Amino acid sequence: MSAIITIDLHGYDSEQARFKLTTGLNNALNYGERVVRIIHGQGKHSEVFPVIKSMVRHWLEESELAKEIVESVFRGEDGSPYTAPNPGETIVVLKSPNNNDFEPQLSYDEEEEREARRNLKKIRAAKRHSTRRRY
Repeated sequence: MSAIITIDLHGYDSEQARFKLTTGLNNALNYGERVVRIIHGQGKHSEVFPVIKSMVRHWLEESELAKEIVESVFRGEDGSPYTAPNPGETIVVLKSPNNNDFEPQLSYDEEEEREARRNLKKIRAAKRHSTRRRY
């Protein structure tokens, strides 16, 4: 799988960000991309509430276009199958034109890293288990 397509909305006002968001998602869909990272920031530079972050989340829930092309949304705070938790982003999986179930393909390096994490968890669990048995 190629790198995740990114739409970076830093530095835009709400209208500009909405335009870039819709254009970026349409382009990703047209080029057959499935996973899109929307970087909106955490909203720390906004005076009252995170303006762009709120606009993105609201648009993804309410927009007719989003309902038509977006299969699932992962809030950055919760993480996703594609990225680690990051409150400054939202991950979107777009619907495929033929509506087949989508299973992300991991690159060799990503698969190696995932396997290494699994093995490390097993080693830690075995150490904890053996430590408990001694006492």
